[in-house]
Amino acid sequence: MGLFSNFFDRFKSADFDIEPNQKVKTVQANFKDNFGLTLRVYKGKMLADPDLTFAQLNQRTSKDVNWNADELKIKANMTIKQVEDLFGNQFGLTIQVANEYDTYCVGNHYTIGQATRKEDLEDWCKKEGFENSEAYLKSQGVKDWDEWYAKYRNK
Repeated sequence: MGLFSNFFDRFKSADFDIEPNQKVKTVQANFKDNFGLTLRVYKGKMLADPDLTFAQLNQRTSKDVNWNADELKIKANMTIKQVEDLFGNQFGLTIQVANEYDTYCVGNHYTIGQATRKEDLEDWCKKEGFENSEAYLKSQGVKDWDEWYAKYRNK
């Protein structure tokens, strides 16, 4: 989007302390509160049960979860790939970042800030031949993405 948006992304950050007794869904909720995006946490190749604590997750996967790692700091100017690698390297966790509705994974080349601003959707709409997302939404008979997902998600 704009140069200013990308500039301000450098200053938006969130620290994540992941403790063994925290539930997966707690960390996911913190991520969503901070960035408006969905954090998918995996146990092996399957999505982790959100009601498991990270200690329980550690007991049920062959990959050790590292509790002695430094605090995890995520900035809005980090790419999705950088965030995924950070979780993997610091905590031994496999994660993916999905859109706010958890309907698709955001491309690894987008930053957290760009995904929060739905720039990936803007790019997709342009690839589909629309001037912007507003034109696409209008063609679908809805006013915004919330209405679009409410209308089409369960189809």
